[in-house]
Amino acid sequence: SIQGSVEVAIQGAPFLRRVVTGLTIGPAGLVVSEQALINGDVDGDNAVTVFDYGLLSDQFDTAGPDADLDGDGSVSVFDYGILSDSFDQVGDE
Repeated sequence: SIQGSVEVAIQGAPFLRRVVTGLTIGPAGLVVSEQALINGDVDGDNAVTVFDYGLLSDQFDTAGPDADLDGDGSVSVFDYGILSDSFDQVGDE
């Protein structure tokens, strides 16, 4: 079996990528602790920018899955709030 130190990149739409370093694969496998990801990357470019606002605006008041940041089935002002809180953030490379 493979053992040693590794880094793991975690990303899922609409979240920014986070790289977790210093992890060790031991005899029981790899254990990754809970990680918080930043929400708001509507266009999937690993940054929360004005382009994400544009796409969210295009899907406003619809069930647009790309811009439904809070997962309630509707793109609303609450999704704008999430995007605003994350604005200008960039994920790990």
